[in-house]
Amino acid sequence: MKNVCLILTNETDAFRGKAFDAVSVFERAGYPFSEVRIFRQDDGCFASAVQACKAAADNVIVLLAGFAPAQVERGLESSFGGAFTRGAADGAGMIEQGEKTLILLSAQDEEYLRGVCLPYLQRKCGCRMGCLVFRAIGADEEKLLSLLDRAEQFAAGKALIRRERAYGEDVIRIFYDGDTPRMLTDDLTRFFAEQLSDNLYALEDTPLEKQLVELLRLRRKKLCVAESFTGGGVAGKIVSVSGASEVYHEGLNTYADGSKMQRLGVSEFTLRTQGAVSEQTAYEMAAGLLQQGNCDVSIATTGLAGPKDDGSGLPIGTCFIAVGVESNVYVYRYHLQGDREEITNTAIRYALFLACKHLKNL
Repeated sequence: MKNVCLILTNETDAFRGKAFDAVSVFERAGYPFSEVRIFRQDDGCFASAVQACKAAADNVIVLLAGFAPAQVERGLESSFGGAFTRGAADGAGMIEQGEKTLILLSAQDEEYLRGVCLPYLQRKCGCRMGCLVFRAIGADEEKLLSLLDRAEQFAAGKALIRRERAYGEDVIRIFYDGDTPRMLTDDLTRFFAEQLSDNLYALEDTPLEKQLVELLRLRRKKLCVAESFTGGGVAGKIVSVSGASEVYHEGLNTYADGSKMQRLGVSEFTLRTQGAVSEQTAYEMAAGLLQQGNCDVSIATTGLAGPKDDGSGLPIGTCFIAVGVESNVYVYRYHLQGDREEITNTAIRYALFLACKHLKNL
């Protein structure tokens, strides 16, 4: 069953990212797209693309970002050939032409997507595609692109490979059906597990924060967090997981130097001679949490997210992440790229990943 997605948007649409979120919802439910194309409102190719997709695919999904379905409903009926027989108040609906279906919806209407569109595809297609998932942090971009290219050659059209990347995290999904050889899926699993071993944290669709909470529960450990430039983002991720209260004791947002000294025992000498953004400060932050006796595992973050530097001479994006496990503290230095939001969110994911990595080694 071949699915194609057409995204209709305008250049100034602030919600364009919602369309890609909706694409992910379809694909995570087991209905991946062989092709995703983007069109602007004034793009004269849209009508012909709808006709071409009808001829080549079983299901054509039209996602609107910045438009209401009613604005394009009539034009789609003309392009696809047929009338919307399953409609919603805003014009969202479906056209069925024999074995061909066009689905029209707003990219922001997740309720219609999950409540109407996915159940319809399940009834029509009979079953969803199987999916292998690989989640990794900090993989080298050039190396990963090479791996994906090699995997595509292995798959030889018998499996569909998708990759999502955000804030230093890569999620690779491989979709397959009943005709895909079991040996191929086994080989692809081995391939990514071996090639991404240093960066891989899950062979399932479990996000980092949930993985960390589950590992803490499994190891019967308590966690405390001290954050500077991430401003509580690490703690926020952890407490978003149901059941985190069983393993999470405390999170401190020690933004100022005085807070680091008073709450964590970071020495004034360290701050004066090495600075708040330094390996030693990160070490003392994580060690201070362990010394208080309320946890077995600690995470500490300090860094420069920008846009201005702190006068130390360190480049924007420099950060130190420390993980304390029982009596040992490990410190990692990174130079992250992007704006303030990208640097902060990437560091949050790195911190969660490093904690998971050390817990797995216990």
